Amino acid sequence: MLEVIGLSSAAQTLYAALVERSPATLAELGHDTATAARLEELGLVTRLPGDPPRYVAVSPELALDVLIQARTQQLTEARHRIAQLAARFHRSAPEQDSANLVEVVMGRQAVSRRFERLQREARRQVRVFDAPPYATGAAGNAVEFELLARGVEYRVLYDRRAVEAPGTLATIIGYLGAGEQARVGEVPVKLVLSDHPMAILPLRHDEHAVESALVVHDSTLLGALSELFEMYWERAAPLHVRRGRLAEATGAAEARRDLLPLLAAGLSDTAIAAHLGWSDRTVRRHVRAMMTRLDAQTRFQAGYQVVMRGWLAEP
Repeated sequence: MLEVIGLSSAAQTLYAALVERSPATLAELGHDTATAARLEELGLVTRLPGDPPRYVAVSPELALDVLIQARTQQLTEARHRIAQLAARFHRSAPEQDSANLVEVVMGRQAVSRRFERLQREARRQVRVFDAPPYATGAAGNAVEFELLARGVEYRVLYDRRAVEAPGTLATIIGYLGAGEQARVGEVPVKLVLSDHPMAILPLRHDEHAVESALVVHDSTLLGALSELFEMYWERAAPLHVRRGRLAEATGAAEARRDLLPLLAAGLSDTAIAAHLGWSDRTVRRHVRAMMTRLDAQTRFQAGYQVVMRGWLAEP
């Protein structure tokens, strides 16, 4: 226990023996001169004249308290030195940190790996601006299902172009069924935000967007990206899964419920028809009926009324 103030196990044993039995020779106690010399150096024992010499223990309250005070002084000096080093570090850190706030990742596979790593390092939430093209290809994001099952929250805002792609809505339904919160609307830039905190977004805004990416670490820029996501998320139209499906409406009421989120999201008649398995004529008929019911003159007004009346939240 007394190692913290510089006493070895052998020194502690000899000192304890002398506390109980002083004066005594080393031969009587079974210890060597090196250990006794160390105790004498620390002021814990006194050597009496004679041949062989005898040793007497100094009062523990006095001798050990002196050692503790000395060690306390050493710790105080160490803290002072640490403060000096910390001050030097923070004076030089801005230039070092600024170089590490944003990383550039090159190559489709490297981008895909960083995307997966960002998700796996999330603690509670991942937020996504989803828009084509995709680095992960047609297989989708298998990591999301794994993390949703572990309780990580996903909020994904899908760009209308993404939702209009044939077969995409069926994939989204799978995510929704696993617990994803999804909305459809305008997406200003592909983006993934993790509460690690970290973000990843394309380096370029063209068909080569998946070939390179920026990885943003905790910084003012990351805070701005977070605010951008929340602003667009509030403007977007929610998507819901009903009985595991978002298509194949059979009755007028079901048709209305399936049509609402797609209409509010601003999808074209052709895109809605592709997702719901209807003809363009059927879509136009339902849209006209919806506009009449909402007393709307344009599709935009109809979508706005759907959101304002809270119909998207109806079961």
